[in-house]
Amino acid sequence: MAHIVVVTLGTRGDVVPYLALGCALREVGHRTTIATHGSLRAPVERAGLGFAALPVEFDTGGPRTLTSTRLARTLAHRWLDIGRAVTDASKDADLLLLAAMGWIGYHVAQARGVPSMGAFLQPLEPTREFPPPLLTTRSLGGRGNRTAARWFRVLGQAPFARHTAALRRELGLPPLGPRATFRRMAAEGWPVLHGFSPVVVPPPADWPAHRPVTGYWWPPAGDVLSSRLQRFLDDGEPPVFIGFGSMSAPGLGELVEATLARLRRRVVVQRGTARLAPDRPDVLVVDEEPHDALFPRVAAVVHHAGAGTTAAALRAGVPAVCVPFTADQPFWAQRVAALGAGPPTLRRRDLTPRRLADAIGAAEGYRRSAASVAARLATENGVARAVTEIVRRLPVP
Repeated sequence: MAHIVVVTLGTRGDVVPYLALGCALREVGHRTTIATHGSLRAPVERAGLGFAALPVEFDTGGPRTLTSTRLARTLAHRWLDIGRAVTDASKDADLLLLAAMGWIGYHVAQARGVPSMGAFLQPLEPTREFPPPLLTTRSLGGRGNRTAARWFRVLGQAPFARHTAALRRELGLPPLGPRATFRRMAAEGWPVLHGFSPVVVPPPADWPAHRPVTGYWWPPAGDVLSSRLQRFLDDGEPPVFIGFGSMSAPGLGELVEATLARLRRRVVVQRGTARLAPDRPDVLVVDEEPHDALFPRVAAVVHHAGAGTTAAALRAGVPAVCVPFTADQPFWAQRVAALGAGPPTLRRRDLTPRRLADAIGAAEGYRRSAASVAARLATENGVARAVTEIVRRLPVP
């Protein structure tokens, strides 16, 4: 039995896909430990997987958007401690599986003398076919897209370089800066699994075979809706879902309130970090509810276009109204529109109650295309393909 340690940082949606991989690896006889924020211990342990706490939490409270800059600042402050915690968690590891923000584990794996591989939820590898999703959605041309992605990922490590160097010294490793790290990865054919569907992001022609797009990593079914939400769904026509997860912004609550006044239809509102709490007879406010159980029962999903929520809405086959806030969200919103699974992206800076209400009203016209995408996703088994690739990389006893 091999021991796989997964290193992932972010919100709950950045952990759930790895729970799916961990459960599937257990089915084929391997043990998985998820190294992530202490606040996410509960879902990991409910899945029956090992847990290791990393010493960092993201402040998602308050009215400000959880931007890439805020994330980087928080991570950089604790990067050396995170590296030490990953080192402790991987004492008996046979392989480290690293999310996009867990790449400190690459250096730990080198010190441990065990293999590592990437497991990304976003298409971060340089390609001529689209620009870096964290930078822009506007193409820079083939050469420009690829060059921008290469430089963007190197510059993205700049806030952490000093702390990474300190960890390497502690681990007895020679210096290896960001550019040298990526050159080494390329030279050794460092594998990366991409946990999204080729229907949503067709694999770029210039990506190597050891960096496949496997399909989504859906968690095992099992979570059920709360009884009050179940009653609300049973009591009338399918409602609209509005939720922005860990995103927030000044005036967002007021905008949602004004939108609801225009809609005149049943709505489920997720409270989220923005603490949305409209008080209307035709609106139910909920906290965390399983998207895989809820979304198939709604008329449309209004969301922030995070990778996980986007995937869940596409899987449900219901139209999505995307209001991206930051990071890779504009990329996923663009993909939803390109697939015909929802109306054009609503830019948050241009958002008004009227525009949001109009987009929700227009969403029904995208139902057939959304259902078609869902049917294609249903034929994939991303977890099985990913597990095959992971097991293939395990050291031979």
